[in-house]
Amino acid sequence: MQTKGIKRGKIIELLEELNIPDGTEIIIKVQAVQGISEQEKLQKMKEFLQTPREGRKELVKILNELDQERHAHWDKQMDNQNV
Repeated sequence: MQTKGIKRGKIIELLEELNIPDGTEIIIKVQAVQGISEQEKLQKMKEFLQTPREGRKELVKILNELDQERHAHWDKQMDNQNV
């Protein structure tokens, strides 16, 4: 099983539900996710706007990725201020 999450202090917030009971001990392999460049974001947005409405589910995915990056950047700034 593989899922993504966002680290906040000692807590990792999972981006999807796991079908395991609360309190279950798990092993985590940490692997940083590379964000996409501004050019890649722009290209994806242009491609999206050229697709029919049925294909726009990708927008939700892209917006979620941008939101996660924004939160990670904000958390990093806050951590640096608390040092």
